[in-house]
Amino acid sequence: MNSQTNNKKTEEDEIFMPVQDYTGQGFSFDNGEKTGEFAKKHREEIIKVVDQFFKKEYGLEVTPHNLVGAKNAVVVFVESKQEPYFHTSVVVGVNIENNKISDDVFAYEGSVEGAIMSGLYVMAYEKEFKKLDEFCEMIAKKYPVVGMRQEAVNNTRDTGYTTPYYYTSTLSMDFPLAYNAYMKNHSIQKSDLRELIFKQQFESEYAPDKNCIEISLTFYMKKRNSNPEKKLANDIIREFKQTKGLPPGNYAVFNQSNEINKKTGLDKSYQGTTPGIDEILIKLYK
Repeated sequence: MNSQTNNKKTEEDEIFMPVQDYTGQGFSFDNGEKTGEFAKKHREEIIKVVDQFFKKEYGLEVTPHNLVGAKNAVVVFVESKQEPYFHTSVVVGVNIENNKISDDVFAYEGSVEGAIMSGLYVMAYEKEFKKLDEFCEMIAKKYPVVGMRQEAVNNTRDTGYTTPYYYTSTLSMDFPLAYNAYMKNHSIQKSDLRELIFKQQFESEYAPDKNCIEISLTFYMKKRNSNPEKKLANDIIREFKQTKGLPPGNYAVFNQSNEINKKTGLDKSYQGTTPGIDEILIKLYK
């Protein structure tokens, strides 16, 4: 191995890490070094502000996992403590020069509401999502693939209902009947949520053969430092299409490289479906 190859490998080692080792170390945003240090010193104060925000705005309790510095702010990655289960993030403004933390917590428009709605969707199709969990576990046993570590999910993901193998994505405005009913009554029955989701779909501007929720399945290569394989991706997609009883949704299925970019938490490369082109649709049903 020549020096040029050695240098390239060293650079890649600084950027990428095997998924088995990744827990979110190195995850960061641009211009967040100073606010990141500020967050470490003022962690409890920031968490208190975030807790108050979720209780006041949504009547929910969350577990803050990771505080990441950003420009004039700290991004806090949280997980809900009870159903609906979801991961999301919020932004807390900080002024490090004046040593102040803002009470004004905010998020990208609709992101928290969408995360909550994804958790409500999983509640409504609880049996079907258990089937999806079983499918993912079967794939991990049958093929040389693994999921992301739960610590990495907690520290880097704000993608709604998220597991080591998949995440869901939707907006509260896609299912306002179910979302508003839950916000009025946190004790709403799961069967009622399901009925409202189904009703919304068929009374909305969307055609009945469409679906408002995206479900992305991700299987990382198990062999360290290995690249994704097209044949393996096709085998997993074939297995998926042959499985019955899965929750309705627009599915993307990926076989991803073993290595993850430490800073972004994203894969190095992938094989599988192409979003917006050959996603797999399972139509909504009661």
